[in-house]
Amino acid sequence: MGWETFINFLNNHTPLFYLNQSLWRDEAFSVLISEAPIIQLLKSAASDFNPPLYYLLLHFWMKIFGNGEMAIRLLSYLFHLALVYLGYKFAQKLRLSKFITTFLLLTIFFNPMLIYFAFEARMYSLLALLATASMYFFYLKNWQPYVLVTALGLWTQPFMVFVILSQGLYLLLTKTFKKEHLWAFLASFLLFSPWIPIIFRQFGRSGPMWIWPINWTTVATILGNLLTSYEGTPWGLWQKMTLLSVILLILTFPVLNEAKKSRGSKKPTDFYLLLLCWLYLPVFLVLLLSYFKPLYVNRYLIFTTVAEIFLVSISLSLMKKEVLRRFLAFSFLIFIVLFNLWFPTKHQKTDIRLTFREIGKMAKTTDLIYARTPLTFFEANYYFPDRSRVFLYNPNHLAVPFYAGAALLPQNKMKDFIPLYPGRAFLINDDATYEIVSER
Repeated sequence: MGWETFINFLNNHTPLFYLNQSLWRDEAFSVLISEAPIIQLLKSAASDFNPPLYYLLLHFWMKIFGNGEMAIRLLSYLFHLALVYLGYKFAQKLRLSKFITTFLLLTIFFNPMLIYFAFEARMYSLLALLATASMYFFYLKNWQPYVLVTALGLWTQPFMVFVILSQGLYLLLTKTFKKEHLWAFLASFLLFSPWIPIIFRQFGRSGPMWIWPINWTTVATILGNLLTSYEGTPWGLWQKMTLLSVILLILTFPVLNEAKKSRGSKKPTDFYLLLLCWLYLPVFLVLLLSYFKPLYVNRYLIFTTVAEIFLVSISLSLMKKEVLRRFLAFSFLIFIVLFNLWFPTKHQKTDIRLTFREIGKMAKTTDLIYARTPLTFFEANYYFPDRSRVFLYNPNHLAVPFYAGAALLPQNKMKDFIPLYPGRAFLINDDATYEIVSER
């Protein structure tokens, strides 16, 4: 009985909760686009907003391990474990102490933002890994692997460009821009060049997006939000996120001070300015651009979460009093652990899996599934065993926005009426409730 209680606690009150819960729309979209033949996969990705690398990897992963919820999410967890290992290699190059290295690795592994997306079937954990790898090889001036991982990052998510801009700013501030850097940047974009016209075409036709405009609260809380994956649920944490953001700003100053001292040196401390560019330039640029066109979504900047963890670690390493350093490090780790025990159930996805379990017990071979919106159409396709009977109910003939997954919504799947003979229709709502529509 005690063992069952422990397993239940792990599954429901720790980040493992993310691994076991129902797929949400974007994850179902990942599965549907990735299981298609390669040519169709590339065509669908070209009609969406993310380059195809993650979908290609998931395509082959599912061929080996299947498309079950846990199986597809474990691919992202593999990227997360690789990120922890890369953090270890980075710490070695920076000559961090054993204590700070251990703190760094534990914080990467348990960080609420990184662990959330480590258990989600999307490309963000891969983006964090490749962006960090790009910074690692950039710092080492190891240009061949740098070009490879940077190009792969661009093929993963367009926000990877902010990583490259951060590296460029570092070179300008340190006045160390050389031909080798220029060639590395150009080679990275050259490897990505087949997709660049598609990126511009996608951006040009994007139109109104679902992303909310930023406000002062966004600015004041952004550092805390990126560290914790907080996006407004539960609502009352905004002031606490502001406080956390202020703490991270305070930790910036000793790192900045050391960066000024070591600028141009060949010591590990020359990483400090690169770290600050890695964190603050992407945040600043995205906030600035979002005043003109909303772009800010915390997961798009997940690579800055890694920079925040390095910032905290480096700042602790600069403290002269060992007792204070250890006290603050343990306090920070305790905060992360407690947050991970409290937050998962507040970050819960809609349990549409349960809905389709109920429907599966009732549905006959003549019954149909109608999703009320595109948001539930992909989940319905994933969870209902016969996709030929899944449709989008669209009585007003509304155009499906590109950001809602229009690439996987052919016209023959959109219906403006519900046939009631010879079977019934299950009408699925966004909140996972449903109605049964029949002639009776």
